[in-house]
Amino acid sequence: MKSKRQIGVEVDSWIAEEDLPVHTHLKVIKKNDPDYGLSEDEIQDRNEFIRWYLKKDFGMLTMIPKQDEESGFFIGDYGVDDEEYSAVNTMDFHRQMRPFNKYWYAMKMIMERVRNFAIDHSSISDEAGRLEIQKRYEALVYREFAEDVLLLAERYKSAKDEEKRRWLKQKIGKLNYRILECRKIWAQFAPPENWEP
Repeated sequence: MKSKRQIGVEVDSWIAEEDLPVHTHLKVIKKNDPDYGLSEDEIQDRNEFIRWYLKKDFGMLTMIPKQDEESGFFIGDYGVDDEEYSAVNTMDFHRQMRPFNKYWYAMKMIMERVRNFAIDHSSISDEAGRLEIQKRYEALVYREFAEDVLLLAERYKSAKDEEKRRWLKQKIGKLNYRILECRKIWAQFAPPENWEP
């Protein structure tokens, strides 16, 4: 009778070495790997050559001397969570920022409200609703412009100085222009032909 060892050797002789599964301690060799057949020193030398070759194109840039931080231009090392981290805090933002014109913005908002009133007026089919919108439009124009025109007109009548009268006349003209602008927007978006049901 054969021992287990002899049986194992005989069975192993029947199976070719190439047909055996790969053991876990074996390493797969890829012949298309760039590091195939190179030692660690050769790999390190090759990587150093590649690094040198790529830096060669930036040789002129590396010759520029590094500026001191005392130059007056300082960019802080801020993170996203820091309070100072913002696009508003950059010099480019402050250089391109124009002063905010509050008067222009206020006039734009008033004209937008007049336009919205006119659109509402032209889209409402109820006569009472249209009258209510028109009253709101007239109250807005009176409150923002016409009331000041009446006050300035009284001051114009009582003014004795020619310079002050000229200044008051210009102010009245600007306010009248705004009233005409409101009427133009009202006529454009709430034309009289839309008033009839």
